[in-house]
Amino acid sequence: MPKSEIDRLFNQLETLTVGFGPFFKDFQVATEHATYPPHNIVRHSDTEFVLELAVAGFKKDQIKASVQEGLLVIRGDKSVGAEAAENYQYRGIANRSFSKSFRVAEFYEIVDAKLEDGILSVMFKKNVPEEAQPKLITIN
Repeated sequence: MPKSEIDRLFNQLETLTVGFGPFFKDFQVATEHATYPPHNIVRHSDTEFVLELAVAGFKKDQIKASVQEGLLVIRGDKSVGAEAAENYQYRGIANRSFSKSFRVAEFYEIVDAKLEDGILSVMFKKNVPEEAQPKLITIN
């Protein structure tokens, strides 16, 4: 999907939500091949959400995740411990490596990640430092 199409979709989402504009802008997929593996973003509260990636067929040692300067990069490498292709009579499940990047909004930090039932779940929590929180100004 071209970047212009992704931007158009996020702009449409912004018109259907209240208060999530910055969230959609800061959490856009940063890769051209944004469809594999498919993902969900599940909101648990105003300060917590979970990114879910469907990574069926990948083992824990084949997935690496890193975050640096607000960019979360998740990679799946099928060459690590890959099984021989000739063992399959039919292969309908994608068997390719991937790299998927997400821009993470300011003050969100990753608090946990787990792989269970073919879903990689990355948990985020918003942690706004006291110096960045709004302050009430007394007017004399």
